[in-house]
Amino acid sequence: MNNKLSFRRRDLMMIVGLFLIVFVIGADSFIISPLLPAIETDFKVTVRQAALSVTIYALCYAIGSPFFGPLGDKFNRKMLLSLGITIFLIGSFLCAVAENIFGFYCFRAIAGLGAALTMPNIWATIGDYFHDKKMNVVMGIVMSALSLSIAIGVPLGTGLSQLSNWHMAFWGSGGLTLVVFPILLAVIPEMKSSTKSDLKYLQSFKNLWFSKKAIPALLINLVWMFGFYTIYTFLGTFLNLQFYLNTAQIGMVFIAYGLSNFLASFCGGYFISHLGAMKSVIINGLLSAIFILMIVIFNNNLIIVIGCLVLLALAQGIGVTSLTTYIVNVVPQNRSTIMSFNSSFLYLGLTLGSGFGAIMYSKIGFSGISIFAVIALLVAVFMTYKLNNNHKKINK
Repeated sequence: MNNKLSFRRRDLMMIVGLFLIVFVIGADSFIISPLLPAIETDFKVTVRQAALSVTIYALCYAIGSPFFGPLGDKFNRKMLLSLGITIFLIGSFLCAVAENIFGFYCFRAIAGLGAALTMPNIWATIGDYFHDKKMNVVMGIVMSALSLSIAIGVPLGTGLSQLSNWHMAFWGSGGLTLVVFPILLAVIPEMKSSTKSDLKYLQSFKNLWFSKKAIPALLINLVWMFGFYTIYTFLGTFLNLQFYLNTAQIGMVFIAYGLSNFLASFCGGYFISHLGAMKSVIINGLLSAIFILMIVIFNNNLIIVIGCLVLLALAQGIGVTSLTTYIVNVVPQNRSTIMSFNSSFLYLGLTLGSGFGAIMYSKIGFSGISIFAVIALLVAVFMTYKLNNNHKKINK
């Protein structure tokens, strides 16, 4: 029965609802970047002051997520999802009516906290509700919404802003959330925690700390994201300086990247089911390192560079989905907690990678930071290999 991967209508509705929520939150996270110039002009602030809204959102997500995690292991997960989406919705609509930069900071913080409560519980819900191959497939489909939010959601948001002003992007984000919210309420079952109701708040943290696989797996995610975002953050700058592409042309390259990443994530569950999550992480980590090296070697050929970026997107899509699928099953009784830490480590890797790249780019250029990205990805692959071998020894 499980081999056929048949889904009931209610399950399909649930997948669609989760996909759309992840799409909206993903688009809301990324859409701020192209809107910064308009926000800067409207609020009469500097670029740095406008960009601080990105940092505030990311910090609220990264710091808030671990504190919210144990709640999903103790209380009804549907209730927490509803609360998280409501907070995110309030933050989005408040951003749409913000009249000054300080208010905008506060409203981005609210949206970040709502996303921090929502996203880990989405992954935990998938891990609890679906099993085996079905879980692999659903995890890949829902994760692909993040890629689609970059490829389609961000251009749609900027298009809405051009119709009127940047506020329209947040009206659109909140409006779509309002449409999806009732669907989720209707199709997600009452999912009570499988752990004891008297579980102490700190016990969830202790379970992660004493798990032999949780911390190593989270560190793999941190190192992987550090390596990837070291290069990804500066792709646009590289394409502009090396090939003199304008903003619109660079946008087309990122759309191609986002769509390729979406396709890989969407189909990633099928690869994971055949290869296994850990093998898939190792293979796609190695492929990612190879494709980045090829970009360095053929950095004067635009066609080859774009081709390598598409291949890199495919490898990253499958690799990250595989890693997330593995992590969600590391401590089954504390899925919300570990996925909240997974989100936090992801944002920490993003912050460290982009920060490191910003410092080193002017000194060693794009090729130099690409070598650091390759080294980081190879370290993540080695860590995965060691963790996989230790897991086999324990099972023996």
